[in-house]
Amino acid sequence: MSAYEEAYGPLPEIWFTNADGAVNSEALARYRNSGEVWAEWDCSPAPGDGDDLVPAKTAR
Repeated sequence: MSAYEEAYGPLPEIWFTNADGAVNSEALARYRNSGEVWAEWDCSPAPGDGDDLVPAKTAR
């Protein structure tokens, strides 16, 4: 993040906007007040992302 901020300045609002266009105002305010960014995401595979080609494990 520090390299981005050094090159481009503070993170813009789009960094705190979801796919539906809603801004996470709490996260944006936290960043503007403290410089902290908290991120979360679901790392589980989604159907169609390539993991569906991996054979299912079988019991031994």
